[in-house]
Amino acid sequence: MDQRSTVVLSNIVKADSYISVEKLANLLNVSRRTIYNDLDKINHWLKDQNLSQVKQVRGKGLYLEGSVKNQLWKKVNPSDTSYYEYSKSERRAWIYIWLAGRSKPYFLDSFQNLFRVSRNTVIEDIKKLKEELDVNQVKLVAERNQGYKIEGNEIIIRRLLLQYLSDVIPKEFWLNFVKDLEEAYLNETHRGIQPYLILAADDLYEIKNDLNHYERQVEVEITDDVRNDLVVWFYFFVQRIEQGHYAEVDPAEREVIHSTKEFAGAKKMCDRLSAYFQLEIPAEEIDYFTRYLLSAKVNYNLNLQLENQEMKQLTAVVEKMVYDFQKYAAVAFPDQQRMIRNLLLHLKPTYYRIKYGIRIENILKKAVKNNYPEIFHLTKKVIHHVENLMDQKIDENEIAFIAMHFGGWLRKEGVVLEPKRKKLLIVCTNGLGTSRLLESQLEGLFSDVDISGVTSLREYKEIDNLPAIADFIISTIVLPDRGIPVFVVNPVLNNEDKEKLLKKVNSLFEGGSHQQTMSVDTVMDMIRRYAVIQDEKSLRNELKTYFYTPIPMNSGYNKPDLLELLPENRITVEECTGSWEEAIFTAARPLLDQKYITSNYIEKMTQMVKDAGPYIVISDQIALPHANPNEGVNKTGMSLLLLDKGIDLLGKSVRMIIVLASIDNEQHLKALSQLTQLFSDKSAKDKVMRSGSRAELIKLIQSYFKE
Repeated sequence: MDQRSTVVLSNIVKADSYISVEKLANLLNVSRRTIYNDLDKINHWLKDQNLSQVKQVRGKGLYLEGSVKNQLWKKVNPSDTSYYEYSKSERRAWIYIWLAGRSKPYFLDSFQNLFRVSRNTVIEDIKKLKEELDVNQVKLVAERNQGYKIEGNEIIIRRLLLQYLSDVIPKEFWLNFVKDLEEAYLNETHRGIQPYLILAADDLYEIKNDLNHYERQVEVEITDDVRNDLVVWFYFFVQRIEQGHYAEVDPAEREVIHSTKEFAGAKKMCDRLSAYFQLEIPAEEIDYFTRYLLSAKVNYNLNLQLENQEMKQLTAVVEKMVYDFQKYAAVAFPDQQRMIRNLLLHLKPTYYRIKYGIRIENILKKAVKNNYPEIFHLTKKVIHHVENLMDQKIDENEIAFIAMHFGGWLRKEGVVLEPKRKKLLIVCTNGLGTSRLLESQLEGLFSDVDISGVTSLREYKEIDNLPAIADFIISTIVLPDRGIPVFVVNPVLNNEDKEKLLKKVNSLFEGGSHQQTMSVDTVMDMIRRYAVIQDEKSLRNELKTYFYTPIPMNSGYNKPDLLELLPENRITVEECTGSWEEAIFTAARPLLDQKYITSNYIEKMTQMVKDAGPYIVISDQIALPHANPNEGVNKTGMSLLLLDKGIDLLGKSVRMIIVLASIDNEQHLKALSQLTQLFSDKSAKDKVMRSGSRAELIKLIQSYFKE
């Protein structure tokens, strides 16, 4: 099997019930036909192993028998080369990794033996690899009696090394690989966990311990996924140093790097690495290691440094982002200072990743854009503060990380505890922003469950009395069995994911439904009459899952659009009013008359402007007055007033006033996103502002969103 087939089989093995071909196709970004081709390879391999093949049930998906799954848990591993067929791109990547990561000479026959392919195939692979490297100004050269060598700028060589590693080995495998190092090391056996013989488990274990020392010294906890990356990356950096290849850091950058606490931690870590590997790590390499430590996502940082100029600038940027996000989203974060500090913690590694050109792939980007489009759009609107500071565009991978952080805070609400409620523990390896977003989604999903907390993988492994704090666990990775039910989910849940999770959790606890239990028992009795049940417990659990009817999804997830919240009867065109207070009252009058708001809400909107200034002016000539949901909102809605002449709103001229009333922090987001989209279109905005009548204004707004 090739890598993709291995990943397909791994997903089938990990699925707690059925998994559809369509889901696998979407997961791997391939066609259904490709998945069926992979299934042919998988079934052929299973047959060779004397195992039952993958089965498919119409309308439900693919599954493997439980006994086969148990045998495959350890066998399905990308490091097992006994059945691994390399693709062309994988061979090119591995050629580069071996050449850059090892000092011994490699020739054509070295790669023939490694891949078990012909001489001509290796020659063609090397030719294509040369073309790829030329684009990056790196050379692949051959020297007589010395084999192939990589030449070029050391920083680019290392960047390509990390890129090729991520191409050939799934991130999930690195997580499990590094996670298992301690157990393998203590058992004095490394058999079966060294991928393709290029990594030494003893060395990786040492680097992992050195990173533990670093975290304690700097008082941070790096997220599990990034920490595992760093273990492998630092291993290859050391290999390059052993070969006499050193990375150079700009002198101006070095001065900034030396002012950070991360540098002091990196220096001690490199001292330990020098002693272990018995080599000298130059001063510039310590700076280079610090780059990656600065860019590492963290769960917490007890010593967030604010004294250096860069962090002061970044703090100012975060404050502006939070202020603007609240303005554009028309929300108020209750604990604004805590929000700012947490976003600063999140943005610090982002800042250094951008500064030092360390690009990471956010595998959740697509899910964030699809499931939280309004929050993603609002984040893009405020990201310009970071772009101005960095003097470069921020890509959507980083924007999605920040959007997850905003989304988590946006949906964070207090939960009133009730007796005899189930307890949930969340295990998340993807960092603070992701874990907060997942936590907020689960809070909204389970009304009768208390969340005990969010923990990293390492913290989870150190919990002694797990049953005391959790009845079940929701995790972003597969966890070792500790007697507590575990549900593995994506950090960003769409509606289908939420329904499935509800179904599984409720079937686990039977939802208090006597009728459902009786139904399962009846079917079990019927099966016993005509068949021999090999695994009664598993069959009973699967029947519970199948028969359970999930709680209908809250219709609140389908947010109303602008035309729903702003109907014709709440759009007004008038001549100039006397004052801005009168203009806000006139604009809000339709909402008041239709009992969407109380008069107190209008007073609060006016008072907020007096207290905070003209922050409600969101675009030239356009104001968006609003107050908090608990200050007089009965129902979510909007109203609009267009004046023929501008009024003075504390120094700013305003002609259009859009009053927003929302019962929570989310109902209005889709409509608000559409509104900002309209006013970002200069041509459309000009037409709207030039409307000569109410009828013309209504027609323009409706036609814009119906096209």
